[in-house]
Amino acid sequence: MKDREFATVARFSSFEEAYVVKSMLDAMGVPNEIVNDLVADVLPMLDRDVRIVVNNSDLPRARQLLKAKFDRQSFNEEWKEK
Repeated sequence: MKDREFATVARFSSFEEAYVVKSMLDAMGVPNEIVNDLVADVLPMLDRDVRIVVNNSDLPRARQLLKAKFDRQSFNEEWKEK
């Protein structure tokens, strides 16, 4: 991640959810990192705060991707075997 100005684009309570979104952003070319609240590792009874951060310059694109709807019918038509 080039510049030093980061913004949180999403928050999750589990790493599994965060990794799904991270993978999608990676696939779309948006550099991102998962940041964990270390207190939750020490005190597991607390809610976990797992965040995905991106460069400020990538924030509009990341937000746009997270708002996109998944159209299952179009996906199936595009990827069905011929």
